[in-house]
Parts: sequence; C-alpha cells; structure tokens
Amino acid sequence: MFRNKKKKSKKEGDNSLSSKNSSSGKASSSSSGQWSRSSGTGFEPSSESQRSSGVSAVLGGVAEFKVKLLAVLDSLEDVDNQGAIGMINTIDLNQQYRRIPFIAKDESQVILVLFKYGIKVMEVNSPVVLYRHPLYSIQRVVCYDDGLGKQVVAIKVGQPRKTKYGLLALQCNSQDQATEICRTLATIIEVITTPERS
Repeated sequence: MFRNKKKKSKKEGDNSLSSKNSSSGKASSSSSGQWSRSSGTGFEPSSESQRSSGVSAVLGGVAEFKVKLLAVLDSLEDVDNQGAIGMINTIDLNQQYRRIPFIAKDESQVILVLFKYGIKVMEVNSPVVLYRHPLYSIQRVVCYDDGLGKQVVAIKVGQPRKTKYGLLALQCNSQDQATEICRTLATIIEVITTPERS
C-alpha cells in the first residue's frame, strides 16, 4: 500500500485532526492557523475563504497542492495510540535510522489532491495515481515544523478499530501551504460527516 521517503521532525505545531472515524475531540486553533482536534466539535477554519475552499472540494471540485513526497510508511503498530506526537516520533525515528530522508528530493514532487471521496497523490505531469485513500480511512492529520525549517504534513490512514495503520508524510513549500492543506482536509471531513441541518 505504501512506500518510503521523509525528513527530520523536531518541533510540533500542535496541529492535528482526528477524523470522526477515530478518537473524538474538540478543536482548538491558534492565530498562526495551527490546530488540533481531540474531542467533539469540528475544526473551524479561520476565514470564510478557507472554509469555502474545503466546501468547494466537497461539492464536486478538488483542491490540489504541489508538494514533495517525503515518506510512505505502512503496516505500523498503533500500540500506544499516541496521536499526533506518536506520528511525529515515528517519522523522526525512521529518519534517524536513515530509512527515510530528512529532506525530500526535488524529483519527489507530487500533486496532492483533496476531494469529497478522500485523497490522491499523483505524479506531477501525468494522470498516474501513486496513492489513493478514501475519506473514512483518514484517521488524523498533523502539520508541523520539523526543526530544520521545513513544514511537514503527516496523514495517518487506516481502518477503524484496526491496530495497523500507515503514514503519508509530505514536505510543503511553506507554513501557509501546510496549514491550508490541513484546514481544507479538516473542512472536507467536517462537512461530509456533519449531518445537514434543516
């Protein structure tokens, strides 16, 4: 399902999203756009334009981001269920053991596509889909500064109530891009999983 590539993680921005398929949580956001969800209500984007980006992806469009694929880790044990910290530590440990890089190579550039059915990672100049994950399998999203001046988005995927999971790690071009990816995906999940009010 997955393959490997990634870089060094040190400073967590406390930005995590747990989908409603995993642990429950309450959203909190900072002025920098960093956020986490851990117990009940959904994450509220900081502006209507940011929310509309996610909503438009839900209503038939897509949100695309050009990023670098840092790592794909598969069949990981979710023994301690440590959430965001556990995800970052897993990436960091694999970098220390040189299983994945600290900095993504230029040739690892991909297109991340967010839409109402989930996420896709595609080659830049072709329609080839490298990875695809349905929305229900997205358990948590974390965006953080890796301590080397690089912004990383890590996406945890897996089946509900299963102990094995996978991690997709993406190196972003800026903090704004990393935050926008997290906000957009959070909005998609929120809109899709929240019952429509009459």
